[in-house]
Amino acid sequence: MRHSYNYARTAVVFCMAIMVAACSSSSTETDRMPTQASVAVSGSTTVPLRLIISTDFTETLNQVTGQRAQTIHSADTINVSTLPWSRDVTLNETASILVDLSNPAEESANVRLQVNLDSGQPPYDQSATMSRGGSLRYVFNFFTFVG
Repeated sequence: MRHSYNYARTAVVFCMAIMVAACSSSSTETDRMPTQASVAVSGSTTVPLRLIISTDFTETLNQVTGQRAQTIHSADTINVSTLPWSRDVTLNETASILVDLSNPAEESANVRLQVNLDSGQPPYDQSATMSRGGSLRYVFNFFTFVG
């Protein structure tokens, strides 16, 4: 009987050590809730671009296709005609941001959109040659709601 007690005790101590290690290793920089985002647009354009920035939107997930869709409740819509352009955005209690850069004009634009969060998540950094209707979109939700 004494052997089975030692094995059980060793197993319990081992499990506790794993749980403690998991707790301490799971709090990385990317686990912190962001409070601010930096949005920057650079490149070259001869036409105004449309930039939509929202921290007030909801996101749904289509259970069949796996596609996410956003419904914007309020946003800042900015005509960006001079590059480079940048702005810091304060995030609200949901720590979510949607950034959509599009080209409504006939002429193409060569652009780069960068979004950096202050909490260590990997930055968004994409470049494109946008013709009419082209867009770059970044969506971040710290809290993921599935529904």
